[in-house]
Amino acid sequence: MRAAFLAVLLALPAALARAADLPPCSEPVRYAADWFPSPELDHAKPSAQITSLGNEGKKKAGGKGVQLGHVMVQTQLSVTPQTSCAGIVVRLGFVNPVLRIASEFPKDSCSYERVLNHEHTHVRIWRDIAAQFRQLHYPWPERAASATVLANARQALATLARAQAEFDSPEEYARNNVLCNGEIQRLLKLPSMASAGG
Repeated sequence: MRAAFLAVLLALPAALARAADLPPCSEPVRYAADWFPSPELDHAKPSAQITSLGNEGKKKAGGKGVQLGHVMVQTQLSVTPQTSCAGIVVRLGFVNPVLRIASEFPKDSCSYERVLNHEHTHVRIWRDIAAQFRQLHYPWPERAASATVLANARQALATLARAQAEFDSPEEYARNNVLCNGEIQRLLKLPSMASAGG
């Protein structure tokens, strides 16, 4: 799993001036999240290229591990004024999600199905993260300045996104050593697997 994070501060001064004429919101800061859409499927890149793409911007210890697939997405946080009352909305959006599976795995193979299943779990985790984001509550409503709210939302999203790394556990990857009768290792010409997805 790899996500690029963007933060956008969209609370324009004119919109904030209009908010002064509105009644206060019962919840001055509301959290919203888009649905994580079905990702584009990319089956054209070899595992070496997927590993390289997955490691971009990451500090991988020694660059170890082979990625058989991954889900990449750009997350976007925006802060905008609420329209019906004086308050702000923090929205989590997902841009250009792509699910990649290494081209070494034929579509009708056990290994392809195994990697696809692993990556679909990452998609489900993103959808869970979006649902949890919608349930957030801003802890300091008296200090609901847009920049402070955005910083708090970034931190909350980073905490929620840890679920992606927790799923990519050594135990999850070790299953590849016993599933598909060693097909993954044979197709990649590897003696043993250090990593299975992302």
